[in-house]
Amino acid sequence: MCGITGIYTFDGSFVSKEQIRHFTSPIQHRGMDGEAYEILNRGFLGLGHRRLSILDLSENGRQPMSYADERYWIAYNGEVYNFPEIKKELENKGHKFRSQSDTEVVLASYAEWGKACLDKFNGDWAMAIWDEREQELFLARDRFGVKPLYYYHKPGHVFAFSSETTSFKHLQGYRRNFNEQLLSININDPYALEGLGYTPFENILQILPGHCMIVKKGAEIQQKRWWHIAEHLTKDIPKSLDEQSEKFYDIFRDSCKIRLASDVPLGTALSGGVDSSAVYSVVSDILNNDLPDRVNDDSQRAFTAIFPGLPQDEQEYAQRASEYVGGNIQTIETTIDNLSKTIETETKKADFLSTSPIHSISSVYAGMKRSDISVSMDGHGVDEMMYGYRDMVYALYNHALFHGTQSETQEYTKVLQAMYHPDLWQSQKQKFEQSFLEKSRRENSLIYKLKKLIKSQPAYNSFLPVRLDSLSDKPYDFTSFPLSERMLYNQFFQHTLPALLRNFDRASMMNGVEIRMPFMDWRLVTYVFSLPVSSKIGMGFTKLILRQAMKGKMDESIRNRTFKVGIGSPVEHWFNGVLKEWVMDNIKEEELKEEIFSAYQKGALTSTQVRQAWMSLNVQLISD
Repeated sequence: MCGITGIYTFDGSFVSKEQIRHFTSPIQHRGMDGEAYEILNRGFLGLGHRRLSILDLSENGRQPMSYADERYWIAYNGEVYNFPEIKKELENKGHKFRSQSDTEVVLASYAEWGKACLDKFNGDWAMAIWDEREQELFLARDRFGVKPLYYYHKPGHVFAFSSETTSFKHLQGYRRNFNEQLLSININDPYALEGLGYTPFENILQILPGHCMIVKKGAEIQQKRWWHIAEHLTKDIPKSLDEQSEKFYDIFRDSCKIRLASDVPLGTALSGGVDSSAVYSVVSDILNNDLPDRVNDDSQRAFTAIFPGLPQDEQEYAQRASEYVGGNIQTIETTIDNLSKTIETETKKADFLSTSPIHSISSVYAGMKRSDISVSMDGHGVDEMMYGYRDMVYALYNHALFHGTQSETQEYTKVLQAMYHPDLWQSQKQKFEQSFLEKSRRENSLIYKLKKLIKSQPAYNSFLPVRLDSLSDKPYDFTSFPLSERMLYNQFFQHTLPALLRNFDRASMMNGVEIRMPFMDWRLVTYVFSLPVSSKIGMGFTKLILRQAMKGKMDESIRNRTFKVGIGSPVEHWFNGVLKEWVMDNIKEEELKEEIFSAYQKGALTSTQVRQAWMSLNVQLISD
C-alpha cells in the first residue's frame, strides 16, 4: 500500500521534481519505505509515489514503474490479489516480467487489454497510468472505493490528483478553502459526502468507486462507470439457508486466502465482534491447514484496543476469539499521555470531518506497526450488507409496525431487543410491546380504516443520500427500491461504508499499515446482494448467513453475540475528563464556548454538546 500523486499541466508551464515532491510530502506517512518521482510528457506531467513495501521488497518493485520500453508508466496504490493467475495468462501471451510485484502485472494488463483489464482484477486499488504514445492519463478506482483517489481540475491549466486531500494544501496555484454548502452538509452528517465523490473543500473531488477517467489535453474530462452492481447480481442462488451458507463460506474462505499473499508479516485487527472474529478464525485455519504459496511465517497475531472500565472495552470477547484458534493476541490501551496533541496531529493528517477523533482505531494500527506488522486483515463491510446497525433494524421495525404484518413486526422486535445490552432487554421488550398494542388499537379504529381507504400510506423515505450533482455518467439510483433493499444499497455504496473506508484508510496508513478486507471481495459482495432479505436478518439475528456459515468454525458465544459496541473513541468520557481544559482552550466560536463553559460549571457536557464541541474543533483543525 502506498501514496500516489500527479500534476498534469495544460497551460505550457512545466512540472518540476521539486514541485511534485512538495505536493507529495504531506502523505509521506503512506509509504516510509521509499519515495520516487518521474517527470514525463516533455515536462508537463509529474508522478509521485511513496512506497510501503508489501510484495517484492526489492528495487524491482519501485514506482513510478514503466513498461513496454517506457510507453506506459504507473503510480499505483493497492493490491490485486489474483495477480498470479493474470500473470500466467499474460506470460502465455508473450509478456515478460522483471519483478515479483502485482504492480507490473497491472501495468502489463493495461498494455494488453486497456480499460477492460479492470474487470479481471480482484482487489482494491487507486491507479494512474500514463500512455506516452496516446498522450493520455488513465485513472481508475476499485469497485467499492477501498483505496482513495482525489483530484482537482482547472480546465486549460492543471489537473492534479493525490491519495489524500491534505496534498492540495501544497498545490502550486491553488488555495484550499471550504465549500460552505458542502461543509454545512458534512457537519450535519459526516457520512454524507464521501460516497458521492465530494469533499468539504472547494473543487476537490474524488474518482468514484467503480469509475475511471481519461485526462487528455484539450479533451473533456468525465468520470465513466466501469462497474455496476446491478450487472453482477445473480438469480442462481441455492434455495435453502444451509446451502446458501456453504457457498458463502467457500467464497469467504477463498477471499481470505488470496489476501494472505505478502512478503511481510500480517496481523488481524480483532474487536471481539462476529465480523473480525470470523476473519481471524478463517485466517488461522488457512495458515494451519491450507498454507498459501506466498505468505510470511509471522501472520497469525491479533491486536485489539482496550478501554478498561468503559463500555467500549471488548477485551473479554477478543480474548475468546483468540483462544478458540490458539492464537496470539496483543492488547493496546489508548494512552491519555499527550492525548490532546495526538488528536490534533491525527485529525490534521486525516483531513476530514468525523463523528469522533480516530485515535481509538489509529492506536490499533500504531500498535501493529510497533510490532513490525505492515498488513492487517480486517472485517469491514458486513454491517452495511446485512443490517448490522441498530438504526437499520429500527427502520425495518417501524416500517413493519405501520405497513407490514404482525409476524414481520415481531421478527424485527426480536432482533432489535437482542441488539441492546442484556441489562436493557426487559425494559426494551416492554416498550416494543406497548408500541404494538398502540398499533393494534389504532388499526381497529374507524378513522384509521377510512384514511386507509381514501389514501394509501406513504412510503417510508429514509436512507436516501443528499441531493448533489452526480459526478458519474451512470449514477447509482436506489430510490425506487423497497426500504429493506434501499437501505443496504445506500449504506454500502453511497453513505456509511464509503466514509468508514476512508476513516480506516487514514487511521491505518498514517501508521504505515495496509488494510485488507475479505468481506469486500467483489464475489462475496455480489453474492450477498443477490440473496433475499431473509438470509441476512431473521431468527433473532442480523448478519444471519455469516453466522450460519461460521457454525463450528469460531467461538460460539461470539458467533451468537448480538449486542454491538463498536470501536469509536470514548469522546464523551474524554471531553468530560482529561480533555476538558483542551476543549475550553481551543473552541473559537464564542456562543458555543459560553454554552460549553456553562455546561461544565453545572457538571458535564451532554452527548449533543460533546458532538457540537468536537465538530467545531474538527473544522478548526483541518482548516489550519
